[in-house]
Amino acid sequence: MQVQKILRRLDEAALGTVFLGVVAILYGIACFLQGEFHDFWQPVPENLPLRQPLAYLAAGLLVVSGSGLLMARTVRPAAMLLLLIFALYDACYLRLLIGPPLNANALMGLAEQTSVVVGAGVILLQMRGSGPAGATVARITFGVCSLIFGLAHFVAPVQTGNMVPEWLPGGQVFWAIATGVGHAAVGLGLIANRFAVPATRLGASMYMCFVLLAWLPGAFTHPTEWLRWEGSAISLCMAAALWLVGDLLASQRRTDAAWPAGNRIGGEASAST
Repeated sequence: MQVQKILRRLDEAALGTVFLGVVAILYGIACFLQGEFHDFWQPVPENLPLRQPLAYLAAGLLVVSGSGLLMARTVRPAAMLLLLIFALYDACYLRLLIGPPLNANALMGLAEQTSVVVGAGVILLQMRGSGPAGATVARITFGVCSLIFGLAHFVAPVQTGNMVPEWLPGGQVFWAIATGVGHAAVGLGLIANRFAVPATRLGASMYMCFVLLAWLPGAFTHPTEWLRWEGSAISLCMAAALWLVGDLLASQRRTDAAWPAGNRIGGEASAST
């Protein structure tokens, strides 16, 4: 019962927007320190004119958009800017995916960027007061992304396991498979809309564990390897996006519960006529 109360209070707090704002700032700072687009998360063409100045500009825009999410008056344009940035990175991954030559590995990057696009889109849906259709699209889209994350763990358990601390009991490959199962469970829960809100909370917590156990230790021991800081930040962006999906679903369910059943039936009858 106590756990249910805590989860209910977290749902009502709607922390996702602030969460995404803070981690977008951190991601922008990490990208600025990198001083270049990194192929892991920003596969911008090598022959792009003014590539390095544009990398600094993109990093600055991440900081600007993240800061905008922390102020009520600028949430909408900030969310639109953040959505645009990650959609552009999505386009870069799509270019790699469809080739030629076809690059199946780009599917993982495409899913990562898309998950943050969904998070930014959810903020806009919340502000617009979108109906169940928008929430359904966000829920299923993130669910598909989560299944892709799980598939990546199953296809490459050794490579994934290399990121797991050796001191964890059970072995690195075990945790690679276990977290893959976690991703798959989150994806199936979202797509089937069964325990969807708890799935978003548990999934976001799992992403944060990745940061604490896999990314940050190496970042602290190798502080000038900005890739590790970027990995921490993009993982937190994905966690925030998943949390936002949970905020949207929880808000919709509270609205449905507050609306009298008779009015819902009457409204549906009126709409059908």
